[in-house]
Amino acid sequence: MFSKMSINQIREMLMQEPINEVFQPYEEAYHLPSTFDSREKWPHKIHPIRDQKKCGSCWAFALTEVLSDRFDIVGCSKGVLSPQDLVSCDELDMGCNGGRFETSWKWAIEKGITTEECMPYTSGCGLTGSCSSKCKNGSVVIRHKADSYRQLHGSEIQEAIFTKGPVEFGMAVYIDFMFYRSGVYHHVVPLKMGYHAVKCIGWGVENNKPYWLCANSWGKGWGDRGFFKLLRGKNECSVEGNAFEGDVSCEK
Repeated sequence: MFSKMSINQIREMLMQEPINEVFQPYEEAYHLPSTFDSREKWPHKIHPIRDQKKCGSCWAFALTEVLSDRFDIVGCSKGVLSPQDLVSCDELDMGCNGGRFETSWKWAIEKGITTEECMPYTSGCGLTGSCSSKCKNGSVVIRHKADSYRQLHGSEIQEAIFTKGPVEFGMAVYIDFMFYRSGVYHHVVPLKMGYHAVKCIGWGVENNKPYWLCANSWGKGWGDRGFFKLLRGKNECSVEGNAFEGDVSCEK
């Protein structure tokens, strides 16, 4: 999908705002299974792969996907939450030009996020768009709030995924990641393209390599039907220093 795109066009799909790249020690949660997939523990509650297209909206996709899954898991499904609501309405972030984990989670707690049905994704062409005061069908916009968020460290990452559902990862992106197809990825080519946000749904071991199992937002034609495995325990692409979760409940 990137073969006909220039370096600058690829970078437009990524965030350029730096993430924390200081090495973070990782501690394995040995009391948990060696392999875990949220889709198996919570069937039909982990939403499918999305496609952000030509907009640096990965931050909005990863956050809304995590919250959509977690609302389903606690038993009060809101359907698919709208990344467009964050892209167009979140005044703390930069729409198609990227967002920050702390500010986007703060927005989700204070303002909430509406559904995809109310506010479908329209920024795939690269335009942030304006914030609509009404749903697509003319009804009142109803937003669903997260209760809280926190950054995760060490074994907390596995604990959170295992007990409450997927989490958000921030990662540094190198040029060879764009052409991932299968296996456990770790970057070899040093050319950094920018930064990215994805949803982590589990972990495992393949050919003696521990990995995180993640869902990307570049459509099912990228990677392994939209998913990828990232080397775990070495702070690969800085993900273990940039893991976040948001708690939800049926009261909000």
